[in-house]
Amino acid sequence: MKKSVIIAGGGIGGTAVGALLAHKGFQVTLFDKNDLIGGRCTSYEKEGFKIDVGVHLFGEGAKGPLQKILEIIGMPDALQWELSRDPRPLLNYKGQKSVYSRKSMAQLLPPSEYDNVMKFFADCMSIRKKRINELYYTPLETYLNQYSTNSTFHSFIAMICGQYFCVPPSLASTGEFIRSFRGVVSKRASAYPIGGCIAIPEAYCAAIEKFGGTVKLNSEVKQILVDNDAVIGIELVDGTTHKADIIISNADIQNTILNLVGKNHFPADYVSRIKELTYAQHCMAIKVALDKKVTDQKLIMHIHIDYSNMDAYIEKILKGQIPDEIGGMITIPSNYDPGLAPEGKQLIFLGTGISSDWRNQDWKKWGEKCLESLQKVLPEMEGHVLWYNVDTPALVEKYAGEDGNIIGVGQTINQVKERRPSQVTPLKNLYIVGCEAGGWGIGTELAANSALELADILTKK
Repeated sequence: MKKSVIIAGGGIGGTAVGALLAHKGFQVTLFDKNDLIGGRCTSYEKEGFKIDVGVHLFGEGAKGPLQKILEIIGMPDALQWELSRDPRPLLNYKGQKSVYSRKSMAQLLPPSEYDNVMKFFADCMSIRKKRINELYYTPLETYLNQYSTNSTFHSFIAMICGQYFCVPPSLASTGEFIRSFRGVVSKRASAYPIGGCIAIPEAYCAAIEKFGGTVKLNSEVKQILVDNDAVIGIELVDGTTHKADIIISNADIQNTILNLVGKNHFPADYVSRIKELTYAQHCMAIKVALDKKVTDQKLIMHIHIDYSNMDAYIEKILKGQIPDEIGGMITIPSNYDPGLAPEGKQLIFLGTGISSDWRNQDWKKWGEKCLESLQKVLPEMEGHVLWYNVDTPALVEKYAGEDGNIIGVGQTINQVKERRPSQVTPLKNLYIVGCEAGGWGIGTELAANSALELADILTKK
């Protein structure tokens, strides 16, 4: 007899584990509160443009866990990837454009630091796995000191660390950084999915349905039902109940334990640990629609200030202040997939980090400053802006909860590997999936690895 599984939440973790389990013969039903699937990895439409929530680039692309899931279930062609090449990504450093590479970025450091950073990069690629495992609980900042204590060197690596994990090097795991860095560099597969970010969870949902499962949108879970120290089902906001042998939550571990189930069903030390979890930082983005194509680039890293001033710039942002010029990652999704914009038009994103005190920001001013900064990088835009959206953490919160943070539980030294919450909870038949439990990697790839691990746990069990 097939085991029945209910999945609460349709982010990458929830949809991916649903696809894997449905393929293995489990009877899967996935419920998501939103009208769009995907959580942080979704896309919405406006005036013929398809716009992602957030600003995404998938580090391992077709050679990473997101594609591996489709290969396991026999649907490798369900996604098509467009590489971040042809043309190669650009680095816009203080107005000067060059090819975006480790070497070109390192050459912008003081000459005394060039050899230090290149040695660090080389060591990341050659270090043995056993040594990586030993470095999981070492802060990246501490590890970097053996190469240099120069603040500019540290700011340079902090920028890469922020792109990966949205946590500072003082908290980030060295082992997690090195493992993720070498995966991106060695596979040379950084890419973007044809159809926008939502194409990924849609592919997984198609698999769920292909293998006999069901996906229900606009179906918010009110509570997870417990009987005799085991979960037995869920109750939706509409009052209906649904029973299953296994419940998997992709609805934030804190929300799951403290609200959907209730802390009284768990050991006190487990509840304390869940309460103490810290999350990744917040980001915002401007999404600009143009009436014509103004660039062939797919990706531009925009660094408008000297590396030596980076710490002061970040400190200003974390205090809630709006800089005069804003740096960040610029992607042009319609150059990866022209179908994301009406014919002859273009879609450009600029994403940047912001303060956790995001509810008190002047978003109109943030949008204006982002647009000004974007037009400095791409002056050809001027006179061709149809409209722009300012996507704030409120949009992320709408689709993924967790106060709108950009990833999930932070990959800090106390929240990686064995110290990261397990997908297996103390409550019988209740599991967690996504960027809050298990897994490793960057953003959505962290969630995909969490799903792969959980599917392995459940199929072996």
